[in-house]
Amino acid sequence: MSTDPWPDIAGKIEDGVHRLPIRVYYEDTDFSGAVYHANYLKFCERGRSDCLRLLGVHHHELHWHETEGRMGFVVRRMQC
Repeated sequence: MSTDPWPDIAGKIEDGVHRLPIRVYYEDTDFSGAVYHANYLKFCERGRSDCLRLLGVHHHELHWHETEGRMGFVVRRMQC
């Protein structure tokens, strides 16, 4: 097991893959102890936000870009 600290709370990007450790709390689970299915959406959104942060893209840039006009990042579909 590696004891190297993560360089940032936003995770890290290695070999083109964003890795984000997420602690799953009891409140995130259902009565059986499995992660409640709707909570996967918030974990995915947290990962998306942190990946963009590591790439240097800030949320305000997704709404308006001075030379490019409107920009956006839309989650069109999720499937599991």
